Amino acid sequence: MANTAKKNKKVSVIIPTYNRSAVLRECVDSVLRSDYSPIGVVIVDNASTDDTESACALRYGADTDGRHVQYIRLPENRMAAGGRNAGISHAKGDYLLFLDNDNIIEPEMIGHLVRVFETHPDIGLVGALSIQADRGCIWTLGADYNFLTSMPINLHEGERPETVHMQVLYPTRYSPNAVMVTRTAMERAKVFDPFYKAMYEEADFGFRITGAGFKGVICSSARTLHLGAVGSGQVSALRRLGIETPERAYLFARNRSVFMRRFAPWHGQFVFFLLFIHMFTLYYCWTAIRHARTDIAYAYFRGAFRGLLIAFFHMPPLPQDSVST
Repeated sequence: MANTAKKNKKVSVIIPTYNRSAVLRECVDSVLRSDYSPIGVVIVDNASTDDTESACALRYGADTDGRHVQYIRLPENRMAAGGRNAGISHAKGDYLLFLDNDNIIEPEMIGHLVRVFETHPDIGLVGALSIQADRGCIWTLGADYNFLTSMPINLHEGERPETVHMQVLYPTRYSPNAVMVTRTAMERAKVFDPFYKAMYEEADFGFRITGAGFKGVICSSARTLHLGAVGSGQVSALRRLGIETPERAYLFARNRSVFMRRFAPWHGQFVFFLLFIHMFTLYYCWTAIRHARTDIAYAYFRGAFRGLLIAFFHMPPLPQDSVST
């Protein structure tokens, strides 16, 4: 009798990384422990200067029970958006899982995400429930934005994971940290917008998918542990604000205005650009100065000014073409 067992669809796991060799190995190893198969892992190295390349060469390479790890080294740091886009061009899976490298996923996570797509064909984006490792609480169980203040809305943030209904799908507009999309949704979104580089690139990507008619959800039974450790020389208070380095502070301030100009309704833009952008610039710069990081304060101010100019005089076009390596 012919074998009529249903064949699982392949999942490509795309993991961009930069100078986080030890954390990356923990992340990839957790993916390889997944109870779902087939899986292909695509590590995209944004020109790391640590031992990422040699460590990956020693640790990965061969197929293991339908799990193949491919290492790609980029000639320069294209950051989160560019790294994911390079991974897309190498991904062969029916579903694409974009995973930040500071995650340790549960073995059942990928299978749970795939089953959401199999039972809900109108869903194009599904995220995992991220649990903050340092506090053991929920990061987000559904994400949106307040389009007056530009502040993210992270539903159930700070609550204990055991309070969540395990089999519930929570609606979301995007998902940071760990998100899976279908090929069909990917074709509509094209790519992560390389303009952002980092900061707001995930939100922009999710908003374009859900804006194209696909539903987005967080699957509460699919879980990942988000490490999110504070790096050497970083201030925890500034990391919580997303401005732990001058580069990230600049991009955060710049991209904030572009994201609001692209997605906020006219009245939200009016309030944000008239009031809140100035309040946030003062607050973030003062916070950085209080922690003796005038370099971060200056970077945020430059980014805020640059973002205003771009938002009103030179908005970047939406991504329209395929990615390149």
